[in-house]
Amino acid sequence: MKVEDGSLEDTLRSDLDIGPDFPIFVPAITYTKGKRKFTIQLMEGYVFVASGLPETDYFNLERKSYITQVIAPPSGPHQMRVLSTIPNSKILDLRRQFQELITSDIELYDKVRVIDGTYRGLEGTVLGRDHEHAFVEIDLRSLKAIATVPLVFLESNSDEG
Repeated sequence: MKVEDGSLEDTLRSDLDIGPDFPIFVPAITYTKGKRKFTIQLMEGYVFVASGLPETDYFNLERKSYITQVIAPPSGPHQMRVLSTIPNSKILDLRRQFQELITSDIELYDKVRVIDGTYRGLEGTVLGRDHEHAFVEIDLRSLKAIATVPLVFLESNSDEG
């Protein structure tokens, strides 16, 4: 539920007492298309929090109702639990996969809305794109501009589908 309502990251930050610059990756996005709400999850049930805090802080999350388990290899009855970690390169690969997944439906001449960044709130038409950016024609009252916008900052403005 916290993934779908967008509160998971903020809840984790509060429970871990960390600021907005501490890396957290929730491999999911919720968006509205028309009147329907959709959630896309790359790895359902997972969230990745950067290392650097005392291990007890991570394990204390298991006391929270929204966390089932902090991943750690099996340990014996007299052994101390140790966090499982993955290299940052794996997280970057997951982010890339996720970005491709959520932006794969944006095509040439699609009507889009910019949801973040400098052009937030503006609408336009995709005139071109590469793997990470779209070239969006934005009509302002007295000016037409073509802006380079990261694909992750765009959502389809079409009511189709």
